[in-house]
Amino acid sequence: MVQTRHYELERKEREALIQQIGVGKPVAKFKWDRGHKDGPEIHVITDTAMIIIYNAITNRHCTTLIARPGQIRRYYEMVGKTAPKYLVDLAYEHQKMGYNKR
Repeated sequence: MVQTRHYELERKEREALIQQIGVGKPVAKFKWDRGHKDGPEIHVITDTAMIIIYNAITNRHCTTLIARPGQIRRYYEMVGKTAPKYLVDLAYEHQKMGYNKR
């Protein structure tokens, strides 16, 4: 996976925790366009409640986040669906442990 310089240099602690938890397998994918100067993104939600973010144009890995429950819900609400309870619950457990603050 090709990563951005930002991720390689500034996200080592988070990446180590993500590897410990497990990246998981993709369960949903959402196009995200907030007008970023580098273009739209693809956000992939995994079964371990991670959000893997890629640039939609270059396909470069921008970052991986340990999701919060609200984030998971918003992705699904954006497309008119309800987020799977197990994902929201897992994200809540990660949040209680403080994992998403890294």
